[in-house]
This record gives sequence, structure tokens and C-alpha cells, in this order.
Amino acid sequence: MAQALTGILQPEDPRLLVGINTADDAGVFLLRDDLALVQTVDLLTPMVEDPYTFGRIAATNSLSDVYAMGGQPLTALNIVGFPAPMDKAILREILRGAQDAVKEAGAVVVGGHTFNEKEVKFGLAVTGIINPKKIITNAGARVGDVLVLTKPLGTGVFAQMMMQEDPIDEEFYQAAVNSMMQSNRIASEIMIECQASACTDITGYGLLGHAQELAEASAKRVKIFAQEVLILPKAQELSKRLIDPGVLMNENSFGTQVEWQGDVPEEIKNILWESESSGGLLVCLSPANAQRFISLAQERQIPAKLIGEVIEGTRGTIEVVW
Repeated sequence: MAQALTGILQPEDPRLLVGINTADDAGVFLLRDDLALVQTVDLLTPMVEDPYTFGRIAATNSLSDVYAMGGQPLTALNIVGFPAPMDKAILREILRGAQDAVKEAGAVVVGGHTFNEKEVKFGLAVTGIINPKKIITNAGARVGDVLVLTKPLGTGVFAQMMMQEDPIDEEFYQAAVNSMMQSNRIASEIMIECQASACTDITGYGLLGHAQELAEASAKRVKIFAQEVLILPKAQELSKRLIDPGVLMNENSFGTQVEWQGDVPEEIKNILWESESSGGLLVCLSPANAQRFISLAQERQIPAKLIGEVIEGTRGTIEVVW
């Protein structure tokens, strides 16, 4: 994306509080001194066969960008790529699943757009609100902060299992689906309460790609403790033979900024690089606030865990320690 945007002038408007220059999760536009809009859009291809479940996952994934900024979703527009000959009952279930997820977020689906496509694609354009003085971006990380991850990795492995394995592993299936359908709303509310300094959600660029963007935007270096990273049950073993295409894409994009320390197993490297669907938040907090965050999150059944820290060093680089 950075290559595609080369030569395109950044929008200049004093009301644009967060734009594309820091590769943040959503844009923020000032309406008045105490109110701003948060706007984002995202699409997924199906990773499960059940259309209702897919709709919920895709909607949860789209809403997450607003939560990563500390915002509150208000409205959503469906964006649908759908093969014209396919049974429209499938589309109805996708839309129903998405609407249920949006309703639970306290937001409203106000319409959408469809286009004829060879394969199903679905997501939301989401508009939310935020207090301009309380925006949490990916550019605020401070040396001494620690990094907390709120969901396990491994949904890239899961997507490959769904395409390649028969029969599928039912335990892994249920764990992955439950994780992808879990909203980041509560984690977002807790990070605001715990005065997070920065945040990003873990989606297409994987843990290392999004962590690198956070380090770059914050002009800091990030250290990841690979053995502490949350991983879905059985994902590590399955990742030895099921490689998400996002691994190569993300490694090619961000690999020069990552330094490996210790004998990190290849399957762990794959999981750290893979694209995640509806992943968790990566939250930067002071050590004291991080312990409070983890305690509050776990009380709400969010498996938050400390997985790294922000350190001095070359801007935009990551140190992965085993």
C-alpha cells in the first residue's frame, strides 16, 4: 500500500485529525471541539462455510478499527461482492449475521452496496464518534510501555485448514470461530479506562506487520517476547504444514524491519507473520496500567496477556526474542 500511495499528496485539512500518513486503523475527522467522526472500511472473504457465522465475523472485523481508536460505532454500510447465480438465501444469512453483530455494538446498519463478483466478499464501512481529546492512535507508544495482546493468533492457519483439511479439527474450529466473533468493544472500553498510550488491531498485516506500523508511527522500537504470544490451541502444530499466504506477503513487506533473537521455530515465525481475521487489540500501556488492564480484561473473559515492550532503538524496527 505504501508503494501504491507514493506520489499521492496527503489531504491537508485542519479538521483531519488522523489520516493515512501513520497507517492507522481509521480516519478521524473533527466536527466540533468535543466531537469527531471515526471512519473505516474493511472486507473479508469467507473462512467458514456457515454464511451467518461469516457475516458476524466480517462485521466484527470491520467494527474493530473503530474500537482500536477508542471510538464508538454509530452506523454501518454493508459492502457485498456476490456471484449473481448464487442462492440469495446465502446472502440473506450473511447480512443477518452482520446485522446482529452491529446491533450488539449499539450501532445501526443504514444501507450498503452490492456488486457482482466471482467469489463472495463482505464487510462494512463503519462510522463512529470519539472525543477528539481521547483519541488513541498507533503513534503514541512511549519507551517503557508494555504491549498487551487481547486475542490469540492463528486464524490464518484456521483459514488454510478450512480450505485444505478434511475432516477439520473441531476443537480448533470452535476456538477460532469463538475468537473471531468476539468483539473488541470491551477491550477498547478497558484500554480507555486504563489510559492506553497507543493501540492497533491485528488483522491483515499480522502481529509483526501491525506492530511495525505502530513502531514506525511512534518513532520507537518494539520488542516481542515470542514465547508469550497468545496462540489458538493446535494452531502451532498445524502451522507446520498449513501456511497462510499472508506469511510471504507480510514478510516481504516488513521483514527488513524485524530482527530475530534466539532459535524461533519456523511455525512460530509463520504465526507471527500470518494475516489474522478479526484479531485482537495490541495495546500500549504503562506497566502499572497494563496489570490493571489484564486483570479487568480477564474478569470479562478476554484472554489478555503481556507480550512485549517499547524500547529505545531504530525507529520502526522490531526485535523478536525467543
